[in-house]
Amino acid sequence: MSSAHTRVLIKVVAKGFYRAHTGLLLSLFILIFSNFFYTNVLNQTHLTPDQIIETALKLAISSVSEPQGVAIFAGIMWAYSAKTWQYARARLQAPDAAFLYYSLNALPQPRQLRAWAAVQLAMSVPLLLMGAYAMLVGAAYGYRLVPLLVPAYLLALTAYGAQVYFRLTNNLYPEPTSATSSRWLRAWPKPLFSLFLFELLGRQRVAFVVTKVAALGSIALLFGVFPGAHSDPRLLGVVGLSVALIHAVLVYQSHEFELTYLRFARNLPYSKNQQFGQQLALYGLLLLPEALYIFGITALPQALLGFLMMLGVTLLFRTVLYRTGRRTNQYLRVVFGLFMGLLLLGLFGYTAPLAIGSLLAAWGLHLRHRPAD
Repeated sequence: MSSAHTRVLIKVVAKGFYRAHTGLLLSLFILIFSNFFYTNVLNQTHLTPDQIIETALKLAISSVSEPQGVAIFAGIMWAYSAKTWQYARARLQAPDAAFLYYSLNALPQPRQLRAWAAVQLAMSVPLLLMGAYAMLVGAAYGYRLVPLLVPAYLLALTAYGAQVYFRLTNNLYPEPTSATSSRWLRAWPKPLFSLFLFELLGRQRVAFVVTKVAALGSIALLFGVFPGAHSDPRLLGVVGLSVALIHAVLVYQSHEFELTYLRFARNLPYSKNQQFGQQLALYGLLLLPEALYIFGITALPQALLGFLMMLGVTLLFRTVLYRTGRRTNQYLRVVFGLFMGLLLLGLFGYTAPLAIGSLLAAWGLHLRHRPAD
C-alpha cells in the first residue's frame, strides 16, 4: 500500500513539477549544469592534459574547495528545493488533489514521511546528480570535507520537504491565510507599471528569490570562469543573455498577470510609446539587482553595455508573447532559439549592435501589436 501511494504521489506531484518548470530546468541546464559538469577549454595549446581536465572541472572543484563556491552551490540547492516546496504546496491545494488528504491519512506517520521523502527525492534528481558529481570530483582532487557534508545537506533538505508535505496533508482545517506579512508593502506608491513587482514581492516571493539567486549565481560563475575578461564586450553580452533567459519565466508570468488582473488598463489613455515606457520601467527595476552587481565589478561603459543587453533581450522576450500568446511550449522554443542565435552573434563581437537591435526590435513589435478584445 505504501509503494502504491508513493507511485501516485510521484505521478501527481513530481511529474507535474517537471512539466510545469520545463523552462526553468532548461535554463539551469544550459547556464549551470552543462558548465558544472564540464567546461570546454577554448585554447588548449599551452596546457598539459591534466591542466585541461582541471580547468574544465573548475566549477565543480570550486563548489567543494572555495568558500564562495560552496556558498553559491549550497544556495543553488536551497533555491531549487524551495521551488519544489512552493510547487508541491500549490499542487496539494488544487481540487483534483483533495483525495490525497484522506487516502494518505490512513497510513502511519513514518510511512507517510517515507512516501513524501521519495517524492522530494524524485523532484531533486538534478540536485542529486550535481551533488554526486561534486563529491566524486572533490574526492579525486583531495577535498574531502565538503563532499562529506553534501549528502547531509541534501538529506536535510529532503527531510524538511517531507515534513512540510506531511503537515500540509494532515492539517484538514488550515487557518485562513494572513496578509500581515505584506503590510509593509501597503504604504508604498504603486504606479501601474509596478503592480507586477508587488505581485512578486507579495505572493510569488519564492519564484522571485529563485530567479534572482539563479541570475546572480550565473553572473558570478561567468565572471569567475573568465576572471581576466571582465571588460570584454563578448563576456558582457553572454552575461546579459544569461540573465534575460533566466528571467524568461517571470516575463511569462508578467504576461499572465496582465491578462488576468490588468485587462482594465487597455481602456486607459496611454499611447503605444507610453505603454512601452512602462514595460521599460518595469523590467529595468526587475533587473536592478543584476545591474548593480555588474556595475560593481566592471567598468562603467562595459557595465552599461551588459545592462542594455539584458534589458533589450528581456523586452524582446516580452514582445515574443504577442505572437505566441499563452502557448508555453511555443514561447519556450522561440526564446531558446533567439538565445542561441544571439549568443552565436555575440561571440563574434556584435554585442553592442545586438543590445541596441534587441531594444529597437522590441519597440517595433510593441508598436505593431494590436491587443485582442
